[in-house]
Amino acid sequence: MNPMEIDVTNIILLVLLILIMIYLVYDSYIKKPRKKTYVVRELLTCTKCKFNVERDFEPGDFIGIIKGKCPSCGGDLKLKAIYAVEKK
Repeated sequence: MNPMEIDVTNIILLVLLILIMIYLVYDSYIKKPRKKTYVVRELLTCTKCKFNVERDFEPGDFIGIIKGKCPSCGGDLKLKAIYAVEKK
């Protein structure tokens, strides 16, 4: 074997090794997409005037429960929907 050939192969392998190491370091520091987080909300509707109020969900609430009085007409606010929205 020619010593010149061994040196060229070693240089090529060394360059490849350096490129792989740079790629691995770069890949580990890239910002990956974060997991989406959600907030549970509830929709209250007045039984008389159909006024709507959106609030945060409270444990123990269920659809159909009366959750207070309507601020506009004084009717009952009934829980109509429970849903999740993406937190920003």
